[in-house]
Order: sequence, then structure tokens, then C-alpha cells
Amino acid sequence: MTDSFSAALRAMFDEMKAAPAEMQPSKFWQDLNRRHAERTASSGIANFKRTLAKDYFTWMRVLPWDPQIRFLVGHLPLAASLRAALGVLSPFKHRHIPLLEGFALNFLTRLVWQYAEQEFPEEIAALSEPSIGNPPAIRIGRGIVSQDLANSILEYKSIEPVAAGTICELGGGYGRTAFVIASLRPTVRYIMVDIPPALGVAQEYLCQVFPDRKHFRFRPFSDFETVREEFEASALAFLLPHQLSLLPDSTVDLFINISSLHEMRIDQIECYLSEIYRLVRPEGHFYLKAWKVSKVPFEGIIIREGDYPLERWHRVYRRLPKVQSSFFETLLRKPKN
Repeated sequence: MTDSFSAALRAMFDEMKAAPAEMQPSKFWQDLNRRHAERTASSGIANFKRTLAKDYFTWMRVLPWDPQIRFLVGHLPLAASLRAALGVLSPFKHRHIPLLEGFALNFLTRLVWQYAEQEFPEEIAALSEPSIGNPPAIRIGRGIVSQDLANSILEYKSIEPVAAGTICELGGGYGRTAFVIASLRPTVRYIMVDIPPALGVAQEYLCQVFPDRKHFRFRPFSDFETVREEFEASALAFLLPHQLSLLPDSTVDLFINISSLHEMRIDQIECYLSEIYRLVRPEGHFYLKAWKVSKVPFEGIIIREGDYPLERWHRVYRRLPKVQSSFFETLLRKPKN
């Protein structure tokens, strides 16, 4: 772990102490943060795509009847499923990943990649998995492929018509979706919002992936005017959740949340959705992808799709997403007045 990364994490954790109760990590994320700290200490930040990523959106604990596998087998030619099955043992062992999880990772990754390539070949051809983070060495042809890159392309296609201007993502993990959108839409300003250590990993990763773009790195501030010039000149910005309240109204053209609101208490969800509504400009958009039903560990709470207070928004669409059929995805537009 580099000294600069460690210093950034310490500053983030110190600043999180000032966050209001509804923006403090849930008990579920307190437990994940503990495990992430242990993994980072033992395996290093250099291996986060093999360690931390399994708690973001890289699926390694799947069984043959998992809904994702059923969707993919049902939407791919038989030959593609057979190729994925033949590749279960390749590679035989991934360092830092348990053996059986590695086999599941190999199979599902090959399925997801072939599906994304079938649906959106141009985007798949335009991007390659960055080596930063030491991604599992799963190869199709000569290149390394990944679930994260394939899933992020599928999500990008769900928001492609409105992916412009200033985009803010809450709970973006290490930055898989940010990488795809910022690569395919290089003129956007992308604001990453998360708790540490995820925000620290995302900052380290995206600043390395896009070294020539202007970065607004995390720092404490109490008045937006003191940072406005640098913030507005940046292409990538990194904030803790409670710092959203310091941004002006209507700052954001598109707000994104993928697979994190359903890990919070209802009061936290309501708090974030209120802040999202304030930040999105009139006629701007909010994209939400979440479990249709989610049980929040340690809290004894079940979050259902109908629990999200979204009545103020106009619905552009609501549907089952590709691949993750136990989720729903919705694109919402903020009214003009």
C-alpha cells in the first residue's frame, strides 16, 4: 500500500466522522469495510480486482442455477455456453481467489462477455480491461475479459442517450462504470461519491487510468466557493457522501446508483434520494439499478422496489436489466418545474 494511498484513506475516514448519522455506513458496510481493510492489508491495493471487487459487482459465488446463468444460457447460442463450460478450468487457479470461486468466476465471466459482445460488439471492441488492479487473467482470444467491463457496457447502453454533461455516481465501488462512461464519453465530468475505502480505491484507480484529465481529489471543505474553480475545471472529482450537501442545486445532468441503495436503511435511502433530486437539474435524469427484493444484513430490514420514494420523478422506463434478472432498472426524468 503506497504512502499516498494510505494518507488519502486516513483523511477520508477522519472526515467521515463529521457525516450525519443517515450518511454513516450501514452495519452491513461497516462489516464490509472491516473485511476490505483486512484484504488490503494482506493482498495490497494492487490486487483489488481480485479481492475487493467480489463485494462490488464481480460475481464469484454463483451456482449453476443462478438467475444470471439462467438468463445468459437462455439468450446465447448453445455453442457460446459450451465454450464457457470448456473454459471453467482456465485459468485453473487465480491468485488471491479460492479455487471454487475461481471456477465460478471463469464460467460466468465468459458467459457475460460473450453476451455483451453479441449485443454491443462495437463497444466491446472499443474497450479493454485496464491492467491496474490486477484483474483475473481470463482470456478470450488474446485479450483479458471481465464481468465488470461487460456489465458496465450493458449499463452504459441503458443510459447512453442521456450520458452527457456532469454525471454523478453514488456507490460506484472502484470505478468500473465510471471507466466505461468516461472512456466512451470523454467530454463528461464524472463525480464519484462513496465511503472509504471504496472512494480511495476509485480515486487511485481512475486517476491512473486517466492521467491526462484534470482531477479534483478528495479533500475536506466546508464552503463550495473555496473549491468551485478547481471542481468545475475537473473531469474527475471524488467526494464523500455528506459532501454532496455542499454542491449547488442542479449541479448534475445524470445521477447514477447501481446496487448500493438497497444495502441501506429506509431513512438513509430517503436522505440520499432527497439529495439526488436536489442535485439533478430540471429535465435531468436519474438511473437506478437495484435488487427487486433485498434483505439488509445486520439490520433485519427488507427493501422492496416499492419502498423507493420516486413519485416526484417522471418515469422514462422501468424494466428488468439484461443479465441480472433479479434486479430492476429504471431511468427517471426530473420535471421541468
